[in-house]
Amino acid sequence: MYVRIARFEGGDMDEIEAEGALLKEGIAALKRGETTRELPPRLAAVTSRVEMLFDRHNGNVAVCVYCENRDDAREADSILESMTPSNKGWGKRVSAEIYEVAMDEATG
Repeated sequence: MYVRIARFEGGDMDEIEAEGALLKEGIAALKRGETTRELPPRLAAVTSRVEMLFDRHNGNVAVCVYCENRDDAREADSILESMTPSNKGWGKRVSAEIYEVAMDEATG
C-alpha cells in the first residue's frame, strides 16, 4: 500500500471544508459509476481511500490518497497534479510526497 500526502498551509477552513464536501460528493458519484466534474474517473480506478486531515487552528490541511501499489500512486499523483482546487481558500501547497505504508495496525 502507498499513500500520497499533499500538505497545504494558511488556508481558510470554511473554504477547505466546502472543497472537502465537493470531493466527498465526487467520490460517491464515482463509486456509483457516474462521471463528475470534480474528479476524473481514472482517479477512482487507481485509489482505494482518501482522507482529509485538518489543523483548524493554523488553517492547514493534509490530503492522503491511498493506492494499492507504487504505479497507481504515481498515476494518482499525476492526476492530482493536473487538478486545481475549485476555490482559492486552500492556501499554499507546501508538499506532495508518496510514501510506502510500512505499518497499519489497530491498537485495540
